[in-house]
Amino acid sequence: MTTGAARAPHGWRRARRHRALAAAALATLAASAAACGTSEPPSLFASGKVSVGAKNDQPGTGVVHTYKFSGFDITVARQILASVGAEPDFGIVPSEDRSAVLTGKKKDLVVATFSITVDRMKDLDFAGPYASTYQGILVRRNDHRIRKPDDLFGKRVCTWPGTTSASTLEGPEYSRIAVYERPDASSCLADLKVKKVADAVSTDQMILYGFTQENPDLRVVPDITYGSANHYGIAMNKGHRKDCLRLRDALREYVGSNTWSHDFSTSLWSIPKADPTWETDYRPREETIDALSCRDRPRA
Repeated sequence: MTTGAARAPHGWRRARRHRALAAAALATLAASAAACGTSEPPSLFASGKVSVGAKNDQPGTGVVHTYKFSGFDITVARQILASVGAEPDFGIVPSEDRSAVLTGKKKDLVVATFSITVDRMKDLDFAGPYASTYQGILVRRNDHRIRKPDDLFGKRVCTWPGTTSASTLEGPEYSRIAVYERPDASSCLADLKVKKVADAVSTDQMILYGFTQENPDLRVVPDITYGSANHYGIAMNKGHRKDCLRLRDALREYVGSNTWSHDFSTSLWSIPKADPTWETDYRPREETIDALSCRDRPRA
């Protein structure tokens, strides 16, 4: 009996050890399975540095002078990333490459007056909008031939590829306007200012007002707008939904603050001078941010 009593605890301890090992193995397998099933990669903000594509030829929104980026896009990127414990490393991205640098993983974010559209939401996530604007017309300051939409019939209007403005003017209702494309904004401005090949330049009014800040010989026609509102968002590749939601929450707080008004009017001072209701016209509503942020399609 003494021998049997000694063996029983030994067998029990061995069985318990086997059960513990089996449980640990199952826990490891479960953790591995969970990790394999998780599509969310490491946070874009983990290193504290985020590569950001921005424009370099749009005064007021995104421009480079003496190797320094400035403009409202740049300020927004800095403000929002600071809220999530990161800082931007800016690089130049042309309009037509904004999606490609994200899907090709060359940039983490794009903050480059990038309009949130249904088609773009299929491939990218957006936090935004951080500003909203309609498409307008830029002309030479002393040219008063264009005052209303019909005055553009037969006129040469310059746009550039990769923009919603170019797409809008392709519509049949604008077939009487002689729309043509140049490689970028600078080329269109040269046509309007120097070569005088163009009668007007068309893109979003917010961008056009920025152009006038460095080109006082140009002006925005206030009474001509096209299409629906363009909503600018912070774009990223799909698969970073948690990061996107963090940006959305930071952006929602920022847009509702006096800081947004200060930053906007500092970068785009020409707009408050021209538009007494600029805050209502350009500041997005909270429900618009919720409807367009971090979704595969707009919320109805």
